[in-house]
Amino acid sequence: MFIIYRLVLTSCCVIFTVESFFSTPSYLWLLQLDNWSISTVCLYFVLSTFLLVYHTIQTWTKDKRREEEEKAKHGQLAEKSHLADEKLGESETDLLWAASEGEESHMTDYHEDKLPCYHKVVWLLQTLAENSILVVTFCYLVLEEQLNSLVLAMYFSFTGFMIVEAIFSFAPIRLLHVVYSYVFTLAYVFVVVLYYFIITDPDVEPDDLPRFVKRIHGPFSSAMVFVILMIGQPLFQSLYFAIHKLNCFIYIKYYGY
Repeated sequence: MFIIYRLVLTSCCVIFTVESFFSTPSYLWLLQLDNWSISTVCLYFVLSTFLLVYHTIQTWTKDKRREEEEKAKHGQLAEKSHLADEKLGESETDLLWAASEGEESHMTDYHEDKLPCYHKVVWLLQTLAENSILVVTFCYLVLEEQLNSLVLAMYFSFTGFMIVEAIFSFAPIRLLHVVYSYVFTLAYVFVVVLYYFIITDPDVEPDDLPRFVKRIHGPFSSAMVFVILMIGQPLFQSLYFAIHKLNCFIYIKYYGY
């Protein structure tokens, strides 16, 4: 059921992302902060869902192979049990095999404790997606004069998706990871500045201002953007961190650790 849930969410994210490409079918797509955020959310769900399906298939294959090996082993032991003179040898062999299996299992557990590279990528994408979608949603609510119900529903849906992920994915969330969100925001600012000061003519006011930039048209809107980007992001990260700690508390209290 969880795989079906993730596949449905991933499909929704892919549809919204493709729609954003068609709504801005040019390089100007890169100048929209909401497109950056939606694409990050989509990339997170695509990669995490792929890993979930891959892990499920791999686990099922290993369990099936283990069952076949156990059946073959029991069959061999039953056949050898009829030979009284080989009982002692069999016992010694089984002990050696069990010791070897224990060492192998210990080595496997040791390697599994290290977080693989692709899990680190998913972890990073989750942090970026969780914060950036809240930034986009709050900026839209505060700065947009005429709210579009469809756009607002899309932002709320993505925000809800990421909050649910923070609740059920049980990924470790750290407060200092807000630095990644700052880097993500600075990367967007750098792209916009690079476009308007290098590619366009500085003496001519461009007509294709990004939606995010168009909403900044006074001291109040500028102050609100600063508050959301610089002060809001640590608060958003604290929200997800509180969800993570609540998950840990519930897990330790009811399931042990």
